[in-house]
Amino acid sequence: MKLLASRHIDKRKWDQMVASDAHLDFFSLSWVWDILHPNWEMLCDDEGNYLGILPKGSKFGLSYRLQPFFIRSLNFKTSASVSLSEINSFISGSASYVHVNLPLDTEVHSMRMGQFQQLDLSPNLLEIRNAFSTNSKRILKKIPPSFELEGMDSSRDFVSFFKHQKGEELKGFSSKVWSRLLDLLEQTQQHELLSIYSVKEKNEVIAAGAFISFKGTCFFLKGTAAPEAKKQGAMYFLLDEVIAKIESTHHNLDFVGSNNEAIAQFYRKFGAIDMPYGILKQNNLPAMLRLLKS
Repeated sequence: MKLLASRHIDKRKWDQMVASDAHLDFFSLSWVWDILHPNWEMLCDDEGNYLGILPKGSKFGLSYRLQPFFIRSLNFKTSASVSLSEINSFISGSASYVHVNLPLDTEVHSMRMGQFQQLDLSPNLLEIRNAFSTNSKRILKKIPPSFELEGMDSSRDFVSFFKHQKGEELKGFSSKVWSRLLDLLEQTQQHELLSIYSVKEKNEVIAAGAFISFKGTCFFLKGTAAPEAKKQGAMYFLLDEVIAKIESTHHNLDFVGSNNEAIAQFYRKFGAIDMPYGILKQNNLPAMLRLLKS
């Protein structure tokens, strides 16, 4: 296997491969990586066939690979000549420090496991709603009649609302991260893959969520509600309404996260199930630095 810098990649060819390969999702697209982690490279087999994108970075002369914000895991094109174990082994030794999320490889016993939640939308809407938790059904019955679901055209307005509600909690979000989130939403909107929904009460936005549609999967990228609206079930209302909108046109609702048990439990209340991915962590730093990153 070998690596090619992104500037040497036929991005149109790769994105066409993403569109047709079942193992590659929206977050494998080259233009998504150009926004979220511009310093990337392509993993190829010995014949030069593209396999998947890897993040790249360096500091003080030492190379590293860290999972970018907003990309849950790295995915790779299926290949008869290269196994997942071989890919993982190559990535492990490809930088001084590696901490990335990959498809779960059962042959690598040292690999830790993460999880996200996914809702199967193949049943009809009545069946999906019947599978909601008892608590969810109770909350939905008490939703104030003044709540209204509306589309939100402005990505900037969504990011502003999200930042106002969640910014204090998201300590790792630098100004660059917020800027990249906005750029991602705006570019996704230009590709006609983005839907932003808001919950309004008395013409005031009290909750909002950004959803990306790609190859029959709807990704719930980000969403939140104002504190008082959250107590009234605004996020339950938003997700229930969105599920009703997408059920007939999508196969799955991918909640993207979370390893946070409270958030994961919230998604499970809609009938979503846990889906695993692997966490590959490899410290190849010099001995003097190794303990700092262990």
